[in-house]
Amino acid sequence: MITKRDLYEIHSEKICPYTGMASPEFAPLSAGISYRDPYYHIRRFNGDHYVFECVLQGTGYVEFNGTLTRLTAGDAYILHPCTFHHYYSDHNDPWVKIWFNGQGNLISHLLSDYQLGFNCCVRNFWKSDYLMQILQKLEKEPSLNKNELALLLHQHIIQFSEQLNGLQTDTSAPQIMKTYIEQNLTAPLNIADIAAQVHLSNSRAIHLFKETFHMTPYHYYLSRKLAIAQDLLRSTEMSIQEISDLLSFPDYRHFTSLFKRWTGVTPSWFRNDLSTRDDYVKPLPPT
Repeated sequence: MITKRDLYEIHSEKICPYTGMASPEFAPLSAGISYRDPYYHIRRFNGDHYVFECVLQGTGYVEFNGTLTRLTAGDAYILHPCTFHHYYSDHNDPWVKIWFNGQGNLISHLLSDYQLGFNCCVRNFWKSDYLMQILQKLEKEPSLNKNELALLLHQHIIQFSEQLNGLQTDTSAPQIMKTYIEQNLTAPLNIADIAAQVHLSNSRAIHLFKETFHMTPYHYYLSRKLAIAQDLLRSTEMSIQEISDLLSFPDYRHFTSLFKRWTGVTPSWFRNDLSTRDDYVKPLPPT
């Protein structure tokens, strides 16, 4: 368990390597926390992995694409492989940051889908929970099933994209419900759970959400879950049963039936048809 005391250790770094099964689709490498080291710096000219980092305390600098950016507590960034990047602590106020490194086509697809296909920083992110969960899981079980880590990383990417693209400035009831749905896509939600986030009746919550987003909250929830299922079918070796369980569908048959109704094809057909590997259109049934 990571404690507050850990955050004040000097000249050290907590590193938790991943030792489980990996694949070209998704290969977690390691997670960790870099503590207050004024001489900390990483320079890569042609890295082979993705880097996800959040600053918890202090100050540091990130250089990429010819630009040097000063980062402070709450800021976060994503760095891509095959690019030059240099990041380091401020000597007078060295940072504490949490990080995750990984490889694979799944990360590439997710970053592309969420318009993050480039090195980028976001200010005042303040959302390190999913990276912290990845670290804690690796600390407890280094050979953990990589699929659990993939879903936590997916949630982190969703939050990062929303913050970078200014999608969370709206604090209206529909946006609060939408954000809650995005953050709980692997949970078995119902309309009562969603409406409770804004203290509205089920009918009023449905009306407001549909008025803003032109679909019901539950329709949006299912559409996002099935979009994740498509990403997992396309980019991982998870079985259809594993995907169904991971996304909290009632059972395999329900998942397969819903997937076919949503997309027009079965999960097996989707996985085996090479035409789905790139930019597959995700249709929605009528509301």
